[in-house]
Amino acid sequence: MRIGIFGGTFDPPHFGHLRAAELARESFSLDEVWFMVSNDPPHKKTRPKSPVEKRFEMTALAIEGNAHFRVSDFEIKNNLVYTIDTLRALKNAFPHKFFLIIGEDSFEQLPTWKSYMELIEEFPVIVIKRKWTEEKIPQWFRETGKELKILKEGEIICGEGVFFLSCATLPISSSSIREKISMGLSIKYLVPEKVIKYLEKEVLYR
Repeated sequence: MRIGIFGGTFDPPHFGHLRAAELARESFSLDEVWFMVSNDPPHKKTRPKSPVEKRFEMTALAIEGNAHFRVSDFEIKNNLVYTIDTLRALKNAFPHKFFLIIGEDSFEQLPTWKSYMELIEEFPVIVIKRKWTEEKIPQWFRETGKELKILKEGEIICGEGVFFLSCATLPISSSSIREKISMGLSIKYLVPEKVIKYLEKEVLYR
């Protein structure tokens, strides 16, 4: 199977996450996208995170109804922190082809990740942004001399390497949702209704 790994804190998960995952699934003919809930990502130490079990439950609610989406606790159960270690462990545990799905912000920061060059050598990487042009590719990647593979929404590809997927993503962030909740503002149409009800029940971010 061709599996996309979409990692994050998902604090909370929102329609931007779901849309990005669906676009990657369609463009790369992925059989499934696994939402990999992070336990304690080293690059997000600046604020307290919701308990991991609550983030996992919210993500499970967010993807309900999509047969191609799964929520995974693989990273949590195996006490994994770094993406390269997670992907290698997945490769050893399952007979699947794994693709990493990340956003532009994460890709720009990739040189700060553990063994980032080994990561892009060993696994296909799908980088999602509203619009990619050669000028918008991070300088660190252009200096590697690797081929620039910029895809438009609707293009289907099954290759290897790093791919820059231009598509109509939704400009939503978890931080903006948390801020709206803390201010008592509506988050309707930003996150799935089941997640809204969960947030209200658990009184998160208030």
